[in-house]
Formats: sequence, structure tokens, C-alpha cells
Amino acid sequence: MKAVILAGGSGTRLRPFTNATQKQLLPVVNKPVLEYVIEDLKQAGIDDIGVVLGGDFPEKVREQIGDGSEYDVSVTYIHQGDPRGLADAVRCAKEFVGDSPFVVYFGDTITGENITAELVREFDPNEHEVGIILKSVDDPTRFGIADLDGEGEIRRILEKPDDPPTNSAYIGVQAYTPAVFDIIEDLEPSDRGELELTHAIDTLISEYEAYWTETTGVWMDVGTVDDLRKANRHFVESMVPEIEGDVSDRAEITGRVRLAEGATVEAGTEIRGPVYIGEDTSIRSDARIGPYVTIGNQCTIRNADIRSTVIMDGVKTEVDCTLEESVIGPRSSLSGNRDQATCLNLTVGADSSITLSD
Repeated sequence: MKAVILAGGSGTRLRPFTNATQKQLLPVVNKPVLEYVIEDLKQAGIDDIGVVLGGDFPEKVREQIGDGSEYDVSVTYIHQGDPRGLADAVRCAKEFVGDSPFVVYFGDTITGENITAELVREFDPNEHEVGIILKSVDDPTRFGIADLDGEGEIRRILEKPDDPPTNSAYIGVQAYTPAVFDIIEDLEPSDRGELELTHAIDTLISEYEAYWTETTGVWMDVGTVDDLRKANRHFVESMVPEIEGDVSDRAEITGRVRLAEGATVEAGTEIRGPVYIGEDTSIRSDARIGPYVTIGNQCTIRNADIRSTVIMDGVKTEVDCTLEESVIGPRSSLSGNRDQATCLNLTVGADSSITLSD
């Protein structure tokens, strides 16, 4: 079985961060979302992967993933051209797929509990033309939703309905046979002007045999800034604690903390886990970090009290206040003085410079 990762899209709901990079490369506990996807596919036994490129920064995906050898997989890049929807992105992989059954994986999706491995194991291309996994969601208007009959069977699949019949969304990992390409060729653009993958799935379920199941496992659609922060919070809670950097005897560390190689924690610092601190990052005196904080590589953090926040690579902060529920883009700088009782919620894009004042 092969896999096709959809790594295009403009990521408008993740701006300002997608003004500088592809959304699939945004970090969750200091690792791009796309790496979680590749590792999950590898764990499911798939090592032949096509990556459909689009959006504004396809070259950054190539730079990050390369030929896949670092992950012990083979990567083939497929260029979508002008984006016309997810079904169009899948259509672009027809030559790569050939006669093989394949998994489609949305590049801004993270799953857990071996969900993908179960789908690969249970999907039988001799019996099924499509395989999907359903999961209950809080906001069904954001997703493709399954309409179920009284016996719990899928009647149809709806694309982001205004009045959802259920809260059962199909997650961003599906299985197909090449029959899907004929369905896509016959699709008409939706009201959004796109070829909707949801419509292709709905047709396959109506006309062919489908495999589907429900899961309570981890599925995260990292499609908004809030999603990005929640994903970091979830995975920093479950990471393996480890101290590889240097910690002063006069620093205080409690809870689940991972300190990467080359990172330093100075005297007078308090780290309250769960916290991840990246390589060559310096946590200077009087900083208070955590809980639920991830900090990237080569950052310098001084003075601030930082909680429930994502800080990306190369950030420098020296502010006398509390940062909470914030996301700070790479290579940004925060400085200035505020009353330490002040609590700020900031969303700061890449390469920004912000000076705070009373």
C-alpha cells in the first residue's frame, strides 16, 4: 500500500504564521506536523509516500523532508498547480498511485493510538473501495460529517454542513482503491469552487462497499492557531521527560520537563512542567516557565512568566509580565517593561519585534 500526503493549502486560519511557512511545517513540541504524519505512516507499514505540494511555500516542504531517507521512507513530490480542492489534490497523485490501494493523509493532521495502522490492517481492497474513520467533534460545522441512519449505518457524507445531522466527522486519514480517480473526474465544483473530497467519499459509500469505524483515539486537525496551541499542550503532557542540557543547582524544576541538548537553565529560574525546551535555548535568571509550554531551538528567555504558550525557534524575550495562551512565531523579539501582574495573550508572527511599555 502507498500513501499520499496532502501538503498544500494556503493556511489562512493559521495566519500570521503561514505568512512565512507552509502550515504543515508548524511545530508541535518542536517537531513539524508533517513529521508526525510520516512517522505514523511508517509505523503503519507504509514507506512509499507521495507528497502533493501546493500553497505558497512548497520549497520549504522539500527542504524539511528531502527524499525521506532520514525517516526511512521514500518520498515522491507531486505538484498540484493551481489548487482546486482536496479531491483535485488526490487526483494529482493518480500516476504515483498506479494500481495500488493507498492512504490519503491530510498534512495538517495528527493521530494517535495506532489509528492509521488499524485502518491499513482492516481495509481490504478486494472488498472495499473506500475506508474512513469517524470521530465525535465539538464543532461539526468545520468538518466533513457523516449522516447515520437509525441502525447506525452511514447514509451520506456532508461537507461542513450549516446544520449538521450528527457530530461524527471523518478524520484526515482515509484509504482508497484507484476507483476514486474515476469518481473525482466526474465531480462538479462545489459552491466554494472546489472539487470536494467529501463528495467523492459520499459517492463511493453510495455506490460501492465501504469500510468504516469509529474511534475515541487522538485526532487533531491543526487548522487554526488555537488548534496549534492545543496540540502542543496535548503532546507536551505525554512526552518522555529528560534533561540533556545544563541546569543550575539554584534553579527549580518540577513536573514533567524535557530539556534538549545544549539548552541551559540559569540560577533563579523556575520551570513548572509539563515543559519542553529546545536545543541551545537559554532560560535566564528570574524567568518562570510553565506549565504547558513548548519553547523552540536557539531561544533566549529572560524575566517573563510564561504559561500555556508556544514559542518557536529563535525567539528572544525580555519582558516583565505574564504571557499566557500565546503563540510566538520564529525569530521574533519581545522586550520592554510591564507590571508583572499584567497578563498578555499574544499571537505574534515570524520575524516580528514588539516593545511593551507601561
